Amino acid sequence: MINTKPNTKLKITFFLVILVCFNSCETSEFFTFQKRTVAIDDFFDCQVTDCAITEIFLLESVSESEISKSINVEIEKAACALLNMEDDVSLNSMEKALKSFNISYQEIKKEFPDEIVPYEASINCDISFQNDNILSVLVDSYIFTGGAHGSGNSTYLNIDLKTGKVIANKKLIKDYNEFSSFVQKAFRKTHEIPENQSINSTGFFFENDRFVLPVNIGFTETHLVLLYNQYEISSYAEGLIELKFDKEEVAEYFSANIL
Repeated sequence: MINTKPNTKLKITFFLVILVCFNSCETSEFFTFQKRTVAIDDFFDCQVTDCAITEIFLLESVSESEISKSINVEIEKAACALLNMEDDVSLNSMEKALKSFNISYQEIKKEFPDEIVPYEASINCDISFQNDNILSVLVDSYIFTGGAHGSGNSTYLNIDLKTGKVIANKKLIKDYNEFSSFVQKAFRKTHEIPENQSINSTGFFFENDRFVLPVNIGFTETHLVLLYNQYEISSYAEGLIELKFDKEEVAEYFSANIL
């Protein structure tokens, strides 16, 4: 006897397999990146007017997907923030940011024509780490707008590859307080700060004498990197303060797969 009754269970199983395969393909999109150079003379005629000195290398995904477009927006937005000379204005395009930076220089140059050294801006973006879930981008910068010296900074962006959006540290870390306690112990050991003494007892200047995690938390192929920039917890002369951990040692603290 031929069974003509539809095999509903088989159909459901087949549908689920197709759905899983579709989702797997959708969430493991391969992202290819290239460097894009943005020059000040793209927006100003520097042959006839005084221009700041700039060297801008953005990282951008070459895909046309919406996620790629979002990734590119996040990276460009972070670079723009470094050039922004207006406290109450948010600039989200490199054209606007470079124009703002250069106009600020030109205005102060007019006011003090014999005293002002040209402004400088150097920004370079690189992939620090990428897996199927997360992209960690390192943005190195040097900005000079007068004074004794410029400001060198490193910024990490951790981007969710399912959305193309930056993941806030509070979301990236499962239990913020627990992880902060873990890092503080390592920080004290590295810098020889006794447990029974103030975190600032050896010369650091954490606000309110309380240890806090840095804003910049990033990843390499092998390590978690915690980075305090100049003036964040120490003087300019101390430079960057950095802590590294093997990723296997700290993976349990993170909501995303960092391995």
